[in-house]
Amino acid sequence: MHKHLSFSLIFCFLFFTSIHAQTQDTLLKVALDSVVVNAYGSKTLMATPAAVNKIGTSQLQRYANGNILQAVNATPGVRMEERSPGSYRLNIRGSSVRSPYGVRNVKIYYDGIPFTAPGGNSMLNMLGFYNIGGIEVIKGPGSSLYGAGTGGVVLFDAPQVDGNIQANAGLTVGSFGALNYNLQLQLKNHQFGYEEASADGYREHTEMKRRLASYQAQLPTFAKGQLSLHFIYSDLNYQTPGALTLAEYQANPRQARPTVGTNQGAVLANAHIHQKAALLGLTHKYSFSPKLSNTTSLYGFYNEAENPAIQNYELKKEPHWGGRTSFIYSLSDFSVHFGGELQSGDFTSKTFRNLQGSRGSQVTDDRLDLLQWMAFAQLNWQVSNWLFTAGASVNQFSVDFSRSSETPNINASKDFKAQIQPRFAALYKVDDNFAAYLNVTKGFSPPASSEIFADNNSYNLALQAEKGWNVEPGVRWNLLSERLFLDASYFHTLLSNSIVTRRDAAGANFYLNAGKTKQQGVEVNLSYQVLAKEKPLSVLLQGAYAWHHFRYDEFVQLNDDFSGNQLPGVAPRTYTVMADVNHKSGWFGFVSLNHNSKIALNDANTQYADDFQLVSMKLGYQKRIKNIPFQLFVGADNLLDQTYSLGNDINGFGGRYYNVAHGRSFYFGLKLGWSNNK
Repeated sequence: MHKHLSFSLIFCFLFFTSIHAQTQDTLLKVALDSVVVNAYGSKTLMATPAAVNKIGTSQLQRYANGNILQAVNATPGVRMEERSPGSYRLNIRGSSVRSPYGVRNVKIYYDGIPFTAPGGNSMLNMLGFYNIGGIEVIKGPGSSLYGAGTGGVVLFDAPQVDGNIQANAGLTVGSFGALNYNLQLQLKNHQFGYEEASADGYREHTEMKRRLASYQAQLPTFAKGQLSLHFIYSDLNYQTPGALTLAEYQANPRQARPTVGTNQGAVLANAHIHQKAALLGLTHKYSFSPKLSNTTSLYGFYNEAENPAIQNYELKKEPHWGGRTSFIYSLSDFSVHFGGELQSGDFTSKTFRNLQGSRGSQVTDDRLDLLQWMAFAQLNWQVSNWLFTAGASVNQFSVDFSRSSETPNINASKDFKAQIQPRFAALYKVDDNFAAYLNVTKGFSPPASSEIFADNNSYNLALQAEKGWNVEPGVRWNLLSERLFLDASYFHTLLSNSIVTRRDAAGANFYLNAGKTKQQGVEVNLSYQVLAKEKPLSVLLQGAYAWHHFRYDEFVQLNDDFSGNQLPGVAPRTYTVMADVNHKSGWFGFVSLNHNSKIALNDANTQYADDFQLVSMKLGYQKRIKNIPFQLFVGADNLLDQTYSLGNDINGFGGRYYNVAHGRSFYFGLKLGWSNNK
C-alpha cells in the first residue's frame, strides 16, 4: 500500500511541477470546464477529484436507439454485458466477478433516488432507453457520499422537462426481429412516455418483449423549492438460453443449452423470466438561504418475478422503500455536505421443481427482511488553486431470514455491523485547462441478499463483506485551444474477502470469499475536435483505453491454489476509437471500433474467451421544419461479423461459460416530433 501511495504522490507531483511553469491565459474559457457533473456534489468535471465519466444524450444516441450498452462500453473501465436480450450485467473495474447476472457491487441512483435495492441488487433492465437523459459513472468506491460498494457508482439522469409543450415519436426496426417504438408527450411541467421493445433474438430461445410506461413532473412548491416526481412501470418477459460448453459453442453458437443427462435444457425447461416492476419516487429541493440547501428523496419500489430455470421454478416478490436526504452548507471557499440514507425491504421467494416448464412440488418458502442505512459527511476546502476533500460514511446492513418449508422452521439473521468508509482527495487546478488530483478511498461491500441465499436453495451466512483501499491519481488537460482533451488516471486497489461466483451441475450459482485480490490499471479518455462545430462540417475524434492488471493475491480453495492468477471476467486491455461527423445541412455519421482482449473464464485460468473487435456505424439526416423536427437514420453493428461471447458464465460447472452475442446486424429508424417552440 505504501509503495503505491508513494507512486501516486510522485505521479501527481511530476504533473504539478511540469505544468505550473506554463503561461496561464485567464481569458481562455475551455469547454471542459462547463461540463456539469453531480458526482461528489461537484459542479464541473474539471473540479472533481475522482475518476468520473459522463455519458450525455448525444453519446447515447450514437448507436441503435433502445440500448445503452454500446455507449456505456465506450467508457474505459466499464463493461456492460448482455447475456441475452433483456438480461444485463454491469462491470466497473471487475465488479462482475461476483455477478453471474444482474448488477451487484455497483450503487445506482436514478435522478437522485436510490435505485439499488437494500439487498444489493439493481434492476437495470426495468429502465427503458428513453427514461435516461444522461449517465455519470464514478469508478471505484464512492464511500464519502454513496456508502457501501467497491465497484463504483452510477448516477442516471432523467430526461429534462423543459417547460415546452411537445410530442415525440420514434420507431426503430432491425435484424433478428428487433423492434422498438416510443411515444412521448410533454405538457409544460409534465411528461408522459410509453416505450415498447421486442426481439426474436440471435440465439435459439432468446425472445424478449418489454412494455414500459413512465411519468415525471417538475413542480414548484415554495418560493425556494421544487418537487420532482417519477413513476416508471415495466413489464418485461425474456427467455434465457443458458450457457454452452466450448464444444457446443464451436459446433453451433446459436443453440440454446441442450438437455444433458438428468439436467434438462433451456427449451425443455421453458427457461425465462417474467418480471413486473414499478418505481415511484419524490424528490424535493429547497434552499433555506444562499448558503444552505437540502435535497430529500423518498421512494417505493415493487418487483415480482416468475422464473422457470433449468434447476428450479422460482416465484419472488421484492418490495422495498426508503429515502435519502442531503444538506449542503457553502461559504466562499468552504462547503460541507452531509446527510443520510435508509432502505428497508420485505422479500419473499418460493421455489418449486421445474417439470419441463411447469411448476412441480414446492421446495422452499423463504422470507427476507432487509434493513440498510448509512450516514455521510464530506468537507471541501478551496485554498488558492487547491481543493481538499475529506469525508466518510458509516454503513450498516442486516438481514433476517426464515424458511417455513423446513420442519422445524429455519430462522437465522446476519448483521454486518457499522463500518466507517473514509475518503480523502486533493485537486490542483493550474487554470481552466489543467487539473491533477489524488483520490484515496476505502470500500466496504456486504454480500447481496441473492449471494447469501443462492440459486441452488442453499444459504451461506458465513459469507463476509468485501473490504479494501483504492488509491488513484489522475489528470485532466485541455490543449490546442480547446480542441484536444485528455482525461487519464492510474488506480491501485487491494481487496480482502473478495466475493466470487461458483456454479453447480444444474447451472445454479453460489458464492465464496476469495481471500485477497490486487487490482491496478490505467484508464484514458481522449477527444480531438478536428473541425469545430462552428464550421459547416464538424469532425470529432475520440478514443478510450483501459489496461487492467487484476490478480488473486491470496486465494486457496481446498487443494487448489489460485494465488497469482488473473481474475476471470475482466479484459486486461480494451480500447475504443470513434469518429463523429456532422454537417450543417443535417447529415450526420458515426463509426466506432471496440476491441476487447481475451478474458479468463475460470479461477484456474485454464480457459479463455477469444479477443474480439466490434465495428459499428450509423448514418442519418435530421431537419427541423418550423415546429416539426424529424430524423431518419440507418446503422449496423458488428460489421465484421465476429463470433464472440458477451456475458460469460464465470466458473461455469463443466466448462459452461459461453453466451454468444448477435452477429452482423442492421437497423433503420425514424423520429418525428412537434413543439410549440419554433
